[in-house]
Amino acid sequence: MAVVAKVSSKGQVVIPAEYRKKLRITRLVVISEEGGRLVVEPTASLEDAFGVDGGRMTEVAREISMDRRAEVESQRT
Repeated sequence: MAVVAKVSSKGQVVIPAEYRKKLRITRLVVISEEGGRLVVEPTASLEDAFGVDGGRMTEVAREISMDRRAEVESQRT
């Protein structure tokens, strides 16, 4: 089934609820271009990917990001 979706002035498109439910899309999707077409694919959150330890993985990723940001900032001075 195909649907026509409107693109907002900000470039936003709403994915119809039936597709979100069927593909279990909650927050994140990967958008790529293949042969002149946009491909939208669901992606798993860290919580989904790592199960019970997903919350901890999110914290680790945040810590790594903050450390890297501090490292970049220290190199600027």
